[in-house]
Amino acid sequence: MKTKVTRKEARKHLEQFHLAVELVKVIKHFFPDLARLLKQTEDPRNQSYITYPNVILLMTRILSSIFYISSMRKTSQKFNSDTVIQNIWEMCGESASADEIPYWETINKYLERLDPEELQDTVCRLVYRLVRSRAFAGARIRNRYWQVIADGTQIHSSRRKLDAKSLYRVHNKGTGREYTEYYYYILEAKIVLHPDIIVSIMTEFVENTGGEEAEKQDCELKACYRLMERLKKEFPKLPVCLCADSLYACENFFIKCRDSGWRYILRYKEGSIPTVSDEYGRLKKTEKNCRKQELINGTCWHDFVTDIDYNGHKVNIAEYREERDVLIKKGSRKGETENIKAGFLFLTDLPVNQKNVAALVEAGRRRWKIENEGFNAQKKHGYYLEHLFSRNYQALKNHYYLIQIGHMISQIMEAWEKLWKSTALSLSEKHSRIFESFQNIKLSEHRHETGKRFQIRFR
Repeated sequence: MKTKVTRKEARKHLEQFHLAVELVKVIKHFFPDLARLLKQTEDPRNQSYITYPNVILLMTRILSSIFYISSMRKTSQKFNSDTVIQNIWEMCGESASADEIPYWETINKYLERLDPEELQDTVCRLVYRLVRSRAFAGARIRNRYWQVIADGTQIHSSRRKLDAKSLYRVHNKGTGREYTEYYYYILEAKIVLHPDIIVSIMTEFVENTGGEEAEKQDCELKACYRLMERLKKEFPKLPVCLCADSLYACENFFIKCRDSGWRYILRYKEGSIPTVSDEYGRLKKTEKNCRKQELINGTCWHDFVTDIDYNGHKVNIAEYREERDVLIKKGSRKGETENIKAGFLFLTDLPVNQKNVAALVEAGRRRWKIENEGFNAQKKHGYYLEHLFSRNYQALKNHYYLIQIGHMISQIMEAWEKLWKSTALSLSEKHSRIFESFQNIKLSEHRHETGKRFQIRFR
């Protein structure tokens, strides 16, 4: 049973750590090449007229995400102290050539000119290092396949016309309330490293090339195929199990996975491939693979059918159903018990049997992590993904990649058991504590600590 921790006790626990130093230790341990990779990005500026090296501009933007700062203007304000400025130069391994932080307009103008592929390459190199680390090997499906989850999301929308590359949709057509919504949309692939760590591995920006209103299915499927090709090119030997929603349950997707040597687990809905659904419904009655399991507050069932033929592709269906009695904690019915039923189907080419069906279903349900630990965290919990950091489309892409790097680092900090096991702080409070430490501690005085090798255990 967990003991409730007061805020005073939490603060006392954190006082034994220099959180800014711990942040640097995490970066040096898991991302030792970060500063070097940022320095290696091709700098589009005239080198004779620069005050800040590119690594300072990029690291400032990454730290802005880690410290949950809502805009570039606020970043300039909050970072404007001698200690913070010195710490940024120290983290980048650079000798200070200016006693001020780069102003937000300076960073934005630089990002307008930087090729976004430079930062996508940086993200790939960082992820490559993480998957080579033994710390995350336990996250692999069946001790072999890295789970990569693909899903799309809208990152900014407006009734005001955006860049020519933005998509648009018309609402309430033919009525007096008709209006046009312009928006940016991305398809993101994230790799699962730990139950609490899911990081970007590849991004495909869905762009308007024909000037027509976009259809989600057409746009996202085409973007998925482009993303798969790029991912295979960047990680040719990575054993991947690609997870996605029912939109991708089609023959072309199966072919591309097979040609890439990848496996897949898809959330399946009966309307996706009706013949497969009909076959599953018929066979599960005769094969009788269903197994019941008692839960603390209900019951669950696992079922499956293997080797269903679809145009020459052998696919398997795994099913999970549950029924629980849940206590209502809010509203007029607070204190009452409600019976909740849920069910999911997953389509996969992984072998399925009685011993592994539960683990397969659990892996399939992790697809929601890209929405919760991924998009939802970046939109609602400090990263301000939907904020328009720049009206320049190229700069907007670069902001997106730098947010992904910041979130990558943050998730490892958040999952570090030693730091937070005796605290009861929200994510926002944790990040505020890290920033407070960064404002007050001079990293140059703690080089002996940040250079030490250490082991990290995740909760």
